Amino acid sequence: MPKNKRYKYERVKQLPNVTLSALGESPPPGSYPWHDECFAGMETVLELGCGKGEHSLAFAAASPRRLFVGVDCKSHRMCVGAEKALAAGLDNVHFLRARIERIGEFFRPRSIHEIWLPFPDPHPKHRAVKSRLSAASFLDAYAGLLVPGGTVYLKTDSRLLYDFTRQSVEHWGGRVVAQCDDIHGADDGSIAAGEVVSAFETAARSRETTIKYLAFQLN
Repeated sequence: MPKNKRYKYERVKQLPNVTLSALGESPPPGSYPWHDECFAGMETVLELGCGKGEHSLAFAAASPRRLFVGVDCKSHRMCVGAEKALAAGLDNVHFLRARIERIGEFFRPRSIHEIWLPFPDPHPKHRAVKSRLSAASFLDAYAGLLVPGGTVYLKTDSRLLYDFTRQSVEHWGGRVVAQCDDIHGADDGSIAAGEVVSAFETAARSRETTIKYLAFQLN
């Protein structure tokens, strides 16, 4: 393991804004820090597959009265975002190391206002379809967490995942409320998702790959 990655694995254990779930651990959802009284009344937004938490950090700085929780299974990635949040004094950002398949174990039902899926793995091989974060089993989990009218947002450079998600939402019984084949090419200025540009997105655009955007509701 590279020295820097090993350092981050150890460092993240010491950060007060990171929760590390253990395999098989399933304490009551209300026991997690985002349910503290200091966050009462704040809308909660999840960034799933957050990596370094670039979207959560940007959103938290712009919306101090909302709570953002970045979720990823790679703690060395979120270490970067967690340290940046602390350095910037962003106390409305928290990070959770957990597998997204278990997301329903960590939050109360009907408690999430938005879910962001920024550039999830498209899992292009057919045998991995169920691993896509917009597959039916994940939509089931999101529906249980979202408040009525809550919205899921997808950003992707994958045409395969973009088209799959639209079909998956329709088959599930949800509805697409906004979509765009190229958020940076939209000329009406209405695609707020284009305001946060991650390192991954910058690299994709340098290859002249268009960034697709989808917003959908499940209840």
